[in-house]
Parts: sequence; C-alpha cells; structure tokens
Amino acid sequence: MAIGSNLPWFHWNYASITANAPQASGVYAIFNGQNWIYVGESGDIRARLLQHLNGDIPCIIQNAPTGFQFELVAGQPQRVARQNQLIVALNPICNQRLG
Repeated sequence: MAIGSNLPWFHWNYASITANAPQASGVYAIFNGQNWIYVGESGDIRARLLQHLNGDIPCIIQNAPTGFQFELVAGQPQRVARQNQLIVALNPICNQRLG
C-alpha cells in the first residue's frame, strides 16, 4: 500500500495527529480536498506533523489542510528516497520541485 491509494487517512488536527500518527520512522503526506499540500519524512512522524500543525511551514497552513496519511519506512536514506518518489508522483504544492 502507498500514500494516495487505499491507505487510511486521518483528520488534520491535534487530537487526530496525537492519536493516529506514530512516533516512528516514515514518510507522510498532508492534503486538502483539492491538492496534495506537502510530503515529508521524519524519524518521528507524530512530532514532525505537530510542528507543521503549529505553523513551521507557512505554505502548509495557508493551504488549509484537512488530512494526512503516512507510511512507515525504516532508515533515513530509504525515507528520503521514498519522500522524493512521492514528491514527483503527487506534485505537492508546498514542496520544492524535483527533477
């Protein structure tokens, strides 16, 4: 399973992030009803999503996110590679363009 397919998605709010996002290594995608907003990677998905919720990247908040998805991916090189694949595939509006 992969982000954007049949993976479950979760609401974009503090209670949902703390209840559903793992304190584990992986990649995540933030979206609203129209667009993929941001794709990122972290050794602690929950902590990173909470940083975004608190406005660390203004572009994310400006695009009114409604949900997130995540994939567990072990190891930093693998996370970065998967993040880059997802950025190319989903073309999120707040990420730097690759390629």
